Amino acid sequence: MFYEEKCTLCGECLMKCHYLAYPENKAKEEFQKLINGEPSPVTSECITCAACNMYCPEGANPFDLINVRQEETGTFKFAKRILKMFDMGTKTPSKIIKGEPDKPVMNLCLFGDMLPGVFEGQLYDGLTFLKGGDYFCWIGMVHTGRPSLVNKINIQRFVDNLAATEADEIILFHDDCYATLVNKVKEFDISLPFKPIHIIEYLRDYVKEHQDQVNKLNIKIAYQQPCASRYTFEKDKILDELFELIGAERVKRKYDKESALCCGGIQAAMENVSAEEENSWRMKNLMDAKEAGAEAYIFLCPLCIMGNRGRAKAQGMEPYILSNLVRVALGEELTHGGAGKKLD
Repeated sequence: MFYEEKCTLCGECLMKCHYLAYPENKAKEEFQKLINGEPSPVTSECITCAACNMYCPEGANPFDLINVRQEETGTFKFAKRILKMFDMGTKTPSKIIKGEPDKPVMNLCLFGDMLPGVFEGQLYDGLTFLKGGDYFCWIGMVHTGRPSLVNKINIQRFVDNLAATEADEIILFHDDCYATLVNKVKEFDISLPFKPIHIIEYLRDYVKEHQDQVNKLNIKIAYQQPCASRYTFEKDKILDELFELIGAERVKRKYDKESALCCGGIQAAMENVSAEEENSWRMKNLMDAKEAGAEAYIFLCPLCIMGNRGRAKAQGMEPYILSNLVRVALGEELTHGGAGKKLD
């Protein structure tokens, strides 16, 4: 939700954006156009990474206004085949895989079958898994330029489906789901009968409880922050704690933390972004990590890993989804490699 009363038209949102990087006067001028509902190139050029919400010093949520204007004007050109995939995802058959009654419940959203060999080993033993359209969190629809779908009815249904498990706590594998349950529910005044636990917090706590099993990796890593992390960036401290516990040194680089780049997945779906430009941004991100000395590239979002695991590997950085990196530290063998797919 955009809070116009908080906006001072400082221009920080569009000045700090890696993709627009407007000078101050243009940034102020274009954002005023957005407030007034006037045409602006921002609506077609914005890649929906939501970083500007973090850049705003007043907490006005400028991205939320940009996103609304994208939908109103239809100027955000998203490939129709990708739109269809998003919409079909909401109708994916749902399934509850029952675990042990005293073990946690984990929501996989739509990603239960996307990454083979990931949900194995002691981290997941005995867990109850939820997956399918009933457990889709909706916030990802902002990337299709349709924020109207992130509404109270859809999110309340998502919450109700999770609540039907009667679990006191639910672990969220997908960053988007956590963002919905921690951030978006507040906008719609939706209460939660359970506590949402981010996968990062679950992994951190598990490692702390099993320190005697950890063989520190002593590896330098780079991390790909998902766009949804912009909504709940406070958990980045937990992530750094987890990395320290398993002996993974997060290299200092330009495109990390508040200055992280999108993985490039949204640009790949934008009709006004060429394949060359998309790849250029992806490689800018990866080469930044490589030049900072990263030996491995760590992902949290399944979509981020699918678009960049091969590129990371080609640059000499072993790709891992975060939980697989933890499994390696616990001494486990990975049946499908670190990235959910064996790469030569």
